Amino acid sequence: MKHKLTVKGIIRRGDGKILIVKRSAADNHQPGSWETVGGGVEEGISPQAALKKEIMEEVSLEVKVGQPFNIFNLVKDNGDKKIGITFICDYLSGEVKLSDEHDDFKWINPFDFKKFNSVQSLYLEIARYANKFSGEHEKFVVSQKGVLIRDKKCLILEADKRPNIWDLPGGRINNNENSKEAFRREIEEELEIKKFKIIDTIDYETWHTNSGFALCGVANLIETEEKIQLSDEHTSLKWIKEDEIDQYEFVWPSMGRMIKNGFRRDKNKK
Repeated sequence: MKHKLTVKGIIRRGDGKILIVKRSAADNHQPGSWETVGGGVEEGISPQAALKKEIMEEVSLEVKVGQPFNIFNLVKDNGDKKIGITFICDYLSGEVKLSDEHDDFKWINPFDFKKFNSVQSLYLEIARYANKFSGEHEKFVVSQKGVLIRDKKCLILEADKRPNIWDLPGGRINNNENSKEAFRREIEEELEIKKFKIIDTIDYETWHTNSGFALCGVANLIETEEKIQLSDEHTSLKWIKEDEIDQYEFVWPSMGRMIKNGFRRDKNKK
């Protein structure tokens, strides 16, 4: 079957937020899911001109179509196959007015897109955009995780949108935060607890990610007696024994080692 060309735009404002739109509930392809604006390319028109036209028709905005950012493959629910190009677009003027193709819109921080129902390929695309162009984090990122061991078992969390990939609670240091403030904020948000003790920093590692930035991952041993409740960043939790660690795939390449170091430190903390 012949592939058709489609174009999408990551429309960004001066404040760093990007526009996402929600597909109509009556749409015949992934109704109700969130996406970026765009559509098909007609014969005889350039991809940039086609995208500018689609953006005006779908959301009534004037934009400057900039550099191509990503190329993707798409198979629609009806079997149509498409090759897509995503462009970075700068907002120029206008107020969002939706066509009947969409039911809702939001201007969001690109790092928050993971909170919206969409497709895996778009999560990855927006994550790459956020890490390359957003000013919220520097190109060198520090992320801190908590190793919580209770009754000789460590808490691990299943990553949202990534089934069977496991994580530890915690996250990045934002601009204008110190490391302690950031770590406490992340643990409180992700586990919904208020009281916990930081025992020690037990491990760290640095590496380059596929998104084009350097990451320093730090693991801290923590303890708390409070009940754990997950935020929407993770889908499930497990308490695993030390001899079960190698059975799991983790989001960081060295996270298994970090957890093992946590068990060793936990045995000696008294």
